[in-house]
Amino acid sequence: MNHSFFSRKKFISKVFQTSAIFSLSPVLGKLYAYGKEESLMFRQDPFLYAESLGLKKTLEKIILTATLSPNSHNTQPWKIKIESDSSFLLYGDENRTLPAIDPINRQFYHTQGTYLGLAKLAAAAQGYDSKISLFPKGIPSTKQMNVLPVARFQISPRKQQTQDPLFSFLPKRQMNRSEYSGDWITEDESKELESLTSPSSIQLKFILGEDRIQPYLPFLINSFAMETNLKAQNEVTRVWFRKESEDVYSKRDGLSLEGNGISGLKAWVAKKFFLDLSYEGWHSEASKNASIDLFKSQAKSSKGLVFFITKGNDDAKEWIQTGMDFMRFTLAAAGKDLAFHTMNQALEDYPESSVFYNEIKSKLGLQKKERIQLLGRLGRSDYHYESPRRDLKEILI
Repeated sequence: MNHSFFSRKKFISKVFQTSAIFSLSPVLGKLYAYGKEESLMFRQDPFLYAESLGLKKTLEKIILTATLSPNSHNTQPWKIKIESDSSFLLYGDENRTLPAIDPINRQFYHTQGTYLGLAKLAAAAQGYDSKISLFPKGIPSTKQMNVLPVARFQISPRKQQTQDPLFSFLPKRQMNRSEYSGDWITEDESKELESLTSPSSIQLKFILGEDRIQPYLPFLINSFAMETNLKAQNEVTRVWFRKESEDVYSKRDGLSLEGNGISGLKAWVAKKFFLDLSYEGWHSEASKNASIDLFKSQAKSSKGLVFFITKGNDDAKEWIQTGMDFMRFTLAAAGKDLAFHTMNQALEDYPESSVFYNEIKSKLGLQKKERIQLLGRLGRSDYHYESPRRDLKEILI
């Protein structure tokens, strides 16, 4: 694990200074004074951070660490039931679905996959193999999510100690929504990303070079503008947006200006004079245009695009498997010091989005059974923001 920010001694010292060490009973204690420093310490060494919270068992450390996985709108829609010291059940949280933009739960199941993918890497880093059984009692409807698990996750001591470098990149992993700069992504870099990811369920298709990227930007920008101008879809972002730091670190989920690559004086001015989370203010023309302009600047700064493509049943199992590979890709990008940001508005499963999806699929020359699951932009950026994660008390059942 990278200790460039915190040595073990400094880490523990910082935790004491913020009064974050206390006894738990057994893992449901509420984290005291969770804030920016705690969020950073969590990412720098999640196992050591777990120990500072009183989580001594391997499975508990894995469960906590896996919450650092990327997830749609930072909803963190996971529920965990610990069966034993070596197994847990993963459930979806029906209260954290996003039906207006994700009506068939595609992104929701991608997010379940990222959790399982990171849990698997965390287990390996602790010296354990993992066995993942998807939908052991069948695929649930949204109303059945509290009774039918997404997966059973079991660990056992590793028989062969093999090294996977991806877990060591976790401290640097983020969804970087800032404007990118610097050189274009090279073909060699794309090959290194694919090699590190070693995907088992998806095909990675890169679009590299300014001339090749430019024709795709209108699809990204226009689909975002379309979604912003649809009230039900735009309302999803408003509900999950956290304006003040107090809100960010008390709710420990959702979106923020800082998470969108805006910090410092720009963030202060935006919060003070422009950001209005009231229904009328959020859906005003001025607010929508500002959001579209920000997205446009992000998209135009892309130094590469990547598409995550499957060719199978396009069902819940495939979506979870996509999420597991996606988890690996985000760590690979972090390991190569590349910024990455998903832009999926053109791929979503409501009618208005389909025209953009079909145009992109045609432009990529994909076959009928091939499905674009996710797409994102790549680039270079020094911006860093650690989005908070929920208290385990809210996730464990």
